[in-house]
Amino acid sequence: MKEIKEEFIRFIKSYGVIGVAVAIVMGQAVAKLVTVIVEGLVMPILEVLPGNKWQEAVLHLGRANIKLGLIIAAFIDFFAISLVVFFLVRYILNIETPKK
Repeated sequence: MKEIKEEFIRFIKSYGVIGVAVAIVMGQAVAKLVTVIVEGLVMPILEVLPGNKWQEAVLHLGRANIKLGLIIAAFIDFFAISLVVFFLVRYILNIETPKK
């Protein structure tokens, strides 16, 4: 049992498991922040501009109903999320760390 414990500790230290776990947790926190910014700030602004019903737009082609509003909303979400991530990363990378 002691050998397994030692092997497990070597595994964690050698493969950076702790670093990966921290990165996953931080990634989830950043994803939540970006989602809140996009849903709480960006999308309400965009919904006011063209009107409230644009996400419900449907293109009728014969018997097919293409939900054009949802497709446009997905593209807007993608670009809004991309911009928020870009500015967030840019801000974080430009923060100067205090010198010791």
